[in-house]
Amino acid sequence: MRAWLLTICVVSLAACSASSPRRSDISDAELLSGEILGPSFAAGAIRVIPIEDAFALDDEMRAFAHGVNFVSEPSFHISTLLDAMKQHGLFSLDYTDTSTRTVSQTFHERRGNCLSFTMLFVELARAVGLHARYELVDVPPHWNHDADLVVIANHVNAVVESKFEHDLVVDFNSADFRGDYPTHKIDDVYAAALYYTNVGAEALLKRDFPASFASFRQALSFGSDVAEPWVNLGVLYGRLGRYEYAEAAYLRALEADPRERSAVANLVGVYTALGDTARAEEYRERVRHYQEINPYYHYARAQKAYAEQRHEDALDELRRAIRLKHDDSEFYKLRGDTLAALGRDADAAKSFERARDVARPDALSREASSPSSAPWPVSHPREPSTLIYLPTPSRFGVLP
Repeated sequence: MRAWLLTICVVSLAACSASSPRRSDISDAELLSGEILGPSFAAGAIRVIPIEDAFALDDEMRAFAHGVNFVSEPSFHISTLLDAMKQHGLFSLDYTDTSTRTVSQTFHERRGNCLSFTMLFVELARAVGLHARYELVDVPPHWNHDADLVVIANHVNAVVESKFEHDLVVDFNSADFRGDYPTHKIDDVYAAALYYTNVGAEALLKRDFPASFASFRQALSFGSDVAEPWVNLGVLYGRLGRYEYAEAAYLRALEADPRERSAVANLVGVYTALGDTARAEEYRERVRHYQEINPYYHYARAQKAYAEQRHEDALDELRRAIRLKHDDSEFYKLRGDTLAALGRDADAAKSFERARDVARPDALSREASSPSSAPWPVSHPREPSTLIYLPTPSRFGVLP
């Protein structure tokens, strides 16, 4: 998922952990009850897909798994499974970044986003006896803009554990993924929370606020210390004008993760709406400082300027980004595109050449435009291969 809620987000507010976040008088139970929002938000008012249905294999899928013929060598099992999936058409995917589907829907309809396809792979891998788990990848943040809506996309992939060799990574979104990005093993409970967070975000994008609320509540039923659904819940309350509840949700997100950048940025807007100018300025100053020293903030601003054909502004932001981080090829690619748009073809060629020079030698070619011919999405850790570009779990944010 990408491109949704309220203006532009900040990045990497590491210093926010220096002091304990404030606490609201509004409890978790009050935040999750929906009483302040009316009867249509009450528990049970909206049906939410049960977790057992979201992740379950049906009879046809189990038959597919049982039909996978393994050779005796365990190291070949994953390739055998992937070959069977390809033969079944499961790599002829219809990617949609705003459609988080159940495992069964993804299998039968060949539609979904990165999380959908990762969920499908994990469940099929387990069905054939492989030890598969989820992994959260700290990719650099990217923003897309749609009116007043913005989304920060995270990334999830699958890891197949092996007793005989290295663990293998199966990745459905390698366009933004490199082997040196930090990764975190997450359990099935966390994955379930991310699933419902995505579903709720999609409902919020459609302005279906009761359904969105129900999904965020379901996400938090799997773990109240997952920050993303708290952030999105705060955005929902803010859009409905319940700023005290939005503040409580953002503060709860910071309690779960003191470095949750979206919550900090969103609090600026909340305190501004509440007329608390002192607190708004306090949080705005935190945002401002860490924006200025974060290259991906400037890169995001350059992307926006380029999309709006403000090419000189884009170049200014890219200069700042490259000064702060000189080894990201995406910066040089965008600079090349911008220079080409200005008719500076020679300079553009040099920037594209620089992009190739700084790209890591283990980066694999992207074949998102032809997923059926893509290489197997498997590799040793830190050497991900590419199947198709599919962004995933998200949280909303605002620009102060």
